[in-house]
Amino acid sequence: GEGANWIGEAPFSTRRHVFQNLGDGTYNHSGILAIRAALAAGVNITYKILFNDAVAMTGGQPNEGDLTPDRIVRELRAMGVNEVAVVHDEKEEPDRALYPQGTTFHERAELLEVERRMQEVPGVSAIVYVQTCAAEKRRRRKRGLFPDPDLRAWINPDVCEGCGDCGVQSNCVSIVPVDTELGRKRAIDQSSCNKDFSCLNGFCPSFVTVEGARIRKAATVDLDLGHLPMPELPEIRGTHNVVITGVGGTGVVTIGAILAQAAYMDGKGAAMMEMAGLAQKGGAVHIHCRIANAPEDISAVRVATGEADCVIGGDLVVTAGAKTLGLMQTGRTGAVVNAHEIITGDFTRDPDFRLPADQLRLALEARLKERVRFFDASALAEALLGDAIFSNMIVFGAAWQAGLVPVGHAAIVEAIRLNGTAVDGNLRAFEIGRWATVNPDRISKVLAPRIVEKPKTLDERVAFRAAHLTDYQSPRLARRYQRLVERAQDPALKEAIALGYHKLLAYKDEYEVARLHLSTAERLAAEFEGDLRPHFHLAPPLLSRKGPDGRPKKRSFGPWILRVFRVLAGLRGLRGTPLDPFGYTAERRLERRLIREYERDMKTILDALSEEASPERLEAAVARARLPLSIRGFGPVKMENARKAEAERAELMARFAGGPAPLQEAAE
Repeated sequence: GEGANWIGEAPFSTRRHVFQNLGDGTYNHSGILAIRAALAAGVNITYKILFNDAVAMTGGQPNEGDLTPDRIVRELRAMGVNEVAVVHDEKEEPDRALYPQGTTFHERAELLEVERRMQEVPGVSAIVYVQTCAAEKRRRRKRGLFPDPDLRAWINPDVCEGCGDCGVQSNCVSIVPVDTELGRKRAIDQSSCNKDFSCLNGFCPSFVTVEGARIRKAATVDLDLGHLPMPELPEIRGTHNVVITGVGGTGVVTIGAILAQAAYMDGKGAAMMEMAGLAQKGGAVHIHCRIANAPEDISAVRVATGEADCVIGGDLVVTAGAKTLGLMQTGRTGAVVNAHEIITGDFTRDPDFRLPADQLRLALEARLKERVRFFDASALAEALLGDAIFSNMIVFGAAWQAGLVPVGHAAIVEAIRLNGTAVDGNLRAFEIGRWATVNPDRISKVLAPRIVEKPKTLDERVAFRAAHLTDYQSPRLARRYQRLVERAQDPALKEAIALGYHKLLAYKDEYEVARLHLSTAERLAAEFEGDLRPHFHLAPPLLSRKGPDGRPKKRSFGPWILRVFRVLAGLRGLRGTPLDPFGYTAERRLERRLIREYERDMKTILDALSEEASPERLEAAVARARLPLSIRGFGPVKMENARKAEAERAELMARFAGGPAPLQEAAE
């Protein structure tokens, strides 16, 4: 391990060089030996030592021995590693005076460039990557032990195309979906955002960072919980085994700690084990907690297959996963599960990903029968407490009221107080969870005012888009849109044209981005309070240089850019004319070509369907009409999506015509 296998493989491999990742904890306890062996063997290898200031795989403990990045670099140089580069988060600028002479320093945007250089270095080289674990950042910020930048990232949903490039660049699950009439957009979950800001690298002008912003608490429902009866607590037979599930950064570990502390204060024995190694980016977290009448009754902490008596499900995906299901047993296990669709890492890679929520619920119901309860704890937390971060405590309270936790109420209350974090909010959340178990039929009534109706009928959707095109350009463009839509007789095809044609006509050029950003200040004021100072992250076509990744490099523009936006928005009448200075770029020419191509294809399809409308032809026609919905994004992202759509268009038109699909080129 730790790259030592390359010592034996290198003489027999055609590869000249390899990279080996090492965490700072692994480096500390065994990686040093592997590096020394590689030096002795003289192999070509670059060690990437990831200094995140915590041993994440076992719960985030600090490294032993006062390990620091500069000490790692000094040790590497002392071993004989001559080429060492430090790559760091721009918010964690290292003190360069502490490092040996000859060490090079780079911001993390330059990582690929540094790796390319290291590939050519003979022998052993190293990259020390300095970025504090995101989960640890959150914990330390809550305790005032880590700097909290006065900056928040925000996405204007009107500008957002829903392409998902921000998720690809950041792999961050704080980027959540927002369903709108004009498609699925993106937003940032401010309660879980760790202020990494790598999402800003997404090639999209919808991103705004805001100084001086404090989250404005949403209006909450004043709920009278009334009298809540005390449940009958379960009898402990040997050990009572509790499994708590959720995702990293949402307080799952805190629930486990409070439960174990409460059991101890209630005169019982308790043992808890955290499995939270992937918590940094919202990975699955499992807490195993065994409760017994006496400590000596507990011989092992980990809950084995079929041994769970209670499951507190903070996340539907993790709770219904095979790993958790295996711990449950029909007739023994009881569970309370948050039915809210918390976003997973799949969404960062697939912009159209949707959770198979119905299938997940069925899997739990098949295993637990009537001993499982679902409710949207996240929505309830937002409605009643103004913050979804309390959702896990609500589920805990619901499980306790359901008679699944053998610990007294007074002990739990005291443990919450002893924890010392958001005490009033957590106490209220626990009682709300109890209320939810007693009054399941009233939950939907509490949440009902938060449900927003969107246009539903086809005529309403067409009218909505026609009005949008009038604001976008002119009534003339809206009439052009309506004429083509009205030609379709089949409802499915008409809807597909209504959506696809609008997407092409309302392409987001510089004029439209400027127009849509004029509402940014008002939107920010609705979500944040304080002295708001917005900064817009843009890559103007005439001003941007190429970055290390070959894309135009985004720049930050202060509030003054809003004056430029007003001027640009007023000039949208130039769009598509010879006087349009932006109309000569490759992206704008592509957008106009796609519109002409779509209109030709729809004329061909509609004329042909008037003579023969077989189910096969209609299916291909609808797919072609909807195809523009996949051409999302800006700049290089949009160009790549358009390339993919062009290949699909050729296939669909061939299917419509009844001929064979065109052969794909070998390169594809």
